[in-house]
Amino acid sequence: MPNLMTGKAYHCGDYVNTDLMAPGRFEPIESDEQLARIALIDYQGLEPLVDEKTGRSDFQVIVAGREFGCGSSRETAPQALSLAGVKVVIAKSFGNIFFRNCINMGILLPIRIDHDFDELVHGASVEVDLDARRCTVAGRTHTFKDFGPLLSIMNAGGLIPYALQQGDQR
Repeated sequence: MPNLMTGKAYHCGDYVNTDLMAPGRFEPIESDEQLARIALIDYQGLEPLVDEKTGRSDFQVIVAGREFGCGSSRETAPQALSLAGVKVVIAKSFGNIFFRNCINMGILLPIRIDHDFDELVHGASVEVDLDARRCTVAGRTHTFKDFGPLLSIMNAGGLIPYALQQGDQR
């Protein structure tokens, strides 16, 4: 995972659940391309997250409110966002299982910040500096807590690759 990430913000409100991120009516999922195309397909945002023509998102960062990823333990939720092109989610809080799925799968960096961003950040420039533990959204900078060992899991590509690396070192 790069220490400095930049991208464009997609705004989401409070309580965006995993069923909105990857609706069950599309299961069984037949391909990564299909999963990317349905990312947040039912979310009523300012615009769709995923471009209908390309099946990819122009947004690399989601800026959300409270309990982003609440609901079920659906692993396809973080996978759909990641496959669409999202790299980071900045939220006031996360659903616990969604947060762990992001880390354990090593695919989506969930950053908790008690921010005051609203829909005006939609489309704004975002910079996330992991070394300095800060993110800048639309020119406003916030700091976040150290990820501790969770960042090592992300950098390894998820919990299983991390565990295998740790086993090789003993």
